[in-house]
Amino acid sequence: MKVYVLASKGISLTSRAIRFRQWGFPFTHIALVVDLKDKNDPVVIEAWWNGVRKGRFSEVHTPGTEFAIYSVRVSEHQKKKIFEFANSQIGKPYDWLGILGFVFFNPNLESKNRWFCSELVFAAFKQAGVELLKNTHPSEVSPRLFLKSPLLQFEYSAKLPKGVLQCSGSPS
Repeated sequence: MKVYVLASKGISLTSRAIRFRQWGFPFTHIALVVDLKDKNDPVVIEAWWNGVRKGRFSEVHTPGTEFAIYSVRVSEHQKKKIFEFANSQIGKPYDWLGILGFVFFNPNLESKNRWFCSELVFAAFKQAGVELLKNTHPSEVSPRLFLKSPLLQFEYSAKLPKGVLQCSGSPS
């Protein structure tokens, strides 16, 4: 059984700052995929600027944003736990202090019950007993570090252009 994760190459000013802090690594955002029926515009749970939300990726992301879909093999029980945890976080605020900790290399700067993108998704897997990275606290996890997990398998990449969405590759 697979759980899917979306990694995107944001184009906003904040994404540029995150990219700079990650030594140019292109992916600046992580989301948990809830529904992949439309592989060009999946439904995700993500920590976004106004809080944790569930909805289509295109609802808050800029046309032209590139993204990639990765999968992690899990048990049925683990998948249930991942989504129970993620759904229970919807509506919680964004962790602006945690982002400052990330930018200033201080993982101790974080707010309890607040999330930034990769922290939320990493914590969901951790709550289900899926160790994406050993000895790592969710507040330490940037998009770059998240994508270093040996458990992630690349599925496909796509882009949110204006008008008709296009996709390259195909899910396995």
